[in-house]
Amino acid sequence: MNVEYRKQFLRELAKIPSSHRIDIENFVFHDLLSFKTLTECKKIERMKGYPGFYKVRFGDYRVGLYIESDTLVLERVLHRKEIYRYFP
Repeated sequence: MNVEYRKQFLRELAKIPSSHRIDIENFVFHDLLSFKTLTECKKIERMKGYPGFYKVRFGDYRVGLYIESDTLVLERVLHRKEIYRYFP
């Protein structure tokens, strides 16, 4: 599975407090690359009403991602109050 990181995702990741950012970075840059399919990862949840869009919870923060052909695209990482306003 190919993984792509959008510029917006990387900018928002840099703004997150380090206590949460470490967990997100470990998952996104290490754990996610080891999976061959999305079904292997139990943390990824499908978003209701939006086919092909997914989220991952990390405390008060959410990672928004979607599938584009054979590529998993990480689009946004925001606080839980803001993620549903801006993603999808």
